[in-house]
Amino acid sequence: MSEDLDEIIEKLKRNGSTFNSDVLKQIKEEVIKSLKKDESISEILIELTKELEEKINEFINHTNRVISGLATCIYIPNLDGSYSITVYGGKNGYDKNDYDIDEKTIFDLASITKLYTFLLALKLIENGYLRREDEISKLDERFSSLKNYTVEDVLKMSGVIKTKGLIISGKDKEEAMNILKTTYIEDEDKTKNNYTDLGFIILSKVIEQIVSSKCGKVMSFNEIMNEYLLKPWGLNETMFYPSKNFFHIAGNGNSDGTVHDPKAKILGGSVGSAGLFATSHDLKCLSDHLFKVENVNYAKLAGSVIFSNSNKGYAGIYQKHPLGLEKSFVPNEYAKGSFASQGFTGSVAIFDIQNKIHNHILVNSIKEGEIKKPEGYMNALTIYQIILTQITLKMYLSTKYYQNIGYSEFVDIYGRAK
Repeated sequence: MSEDLDEIIEKLKRNGSTFNSDVLKQIKEEVIKSLKKDESISEILIELTKELEEKINEFINHTNRVISGLATCIYIPNLDGSYSITVYGGKNGYDKNDYDIDEKTIFDLASITKLYTFLLALKLIENGYLRREDEISKLDERFSSLKNYTVEDVLKMSGVIKTKGLIISGKDKEEAMNILKTTYIEDEDKTKNNYTDLGFIILSKVIEQIVSSKCGKVMSFNEIMNEYLLKPWGLNETMFYPSKNFFHIAGNGNSDGTVHDPKAKILGGSVGSAGLFATSHDLKCLSDHLFKVENVNYAKLAGSVIFSNSNKGYAGIYQKHPLGLEKSFVPNEYAKGSFASQGFTGSVAIFDIQNKIHNHILVNSIKEGEIKKPEGYMNALTIYQIILTQITLKMYLSTKYYQNIGYSEFVDIYGRAK
């Protein structure tokens, strides 16, 4: 048994995983103890769910009350079976009368929206609507100052682009759009990455114009995202403008359910930088598609390190970094090429493409009317993510061990933190 686990661990190391030896020893001992009970995979996952529930209670009941609730998941799919632990905890607001977080809760993804916009752009490039080398100013004359600035530059966030004035200073959508049109290139050094919302907002406007023109009808970014990415991938619980009649809305600090991001909000709520909402279920569905290699290897591109001066890749996606969670939302224990997308509202989605591991932490961290998360949230998140990673490794070693001796199952376990 111990030798079999050592073999699985060595494969993880060959894929680029690194471990704290003391922590790994403890994890291995706990897995061996669990396997010796001769339990089924389901029974082992139930025990891990209980452990995760206890840790979530600590996270929710942190002394600074950094979140009111969350939905979190460990998902390990492959051809021989899939294994999933999903735990809900707390409420979708800070009032005792708010709804419990459950499968009907849809979370404001904030900048995780950029991952979807990146995938949509790749789909449209694949279908011939535009090319990576196309110049923004030639695709859309509204952005005439972006000469020699290409779709690829937007996707990479190359150089430095700015507007003459703040978009959020606009009195309405039209005035905010006029400010967006003033976007210009301040620094043309494209060897550097500069994280910004501007390029992805502009890209969504360009996509609207191009797709509408080619389809012969006016299509909003919301409609295009649905038509070309969300519906084909079965992401039926991922959307702009979620209805309070069908979902409990969390993560935005707005009782009216509107998007938290002020730029997205004033521009109508549907742009490429922020505005999407999703359920825990749909994050798992997204990982299923990213773990497949289709005509375009979307996940490999998302996990590509493209700038030496930054641990971010395309769309501002965090790449695995030698310093692990100190510099990235990707744990050291995950493989080379793993990546994470994180939003201002506090949620994180992590994808280990080689080992086919997905985690997400969807949270309600912003109080009604507040503009940012409470002090202490990021520290609490790091502590929780360390715990989540350790439980994920226990789950991975256990399921791989059973698969190696000929057992495979499709197991979904749902838990509820108190």
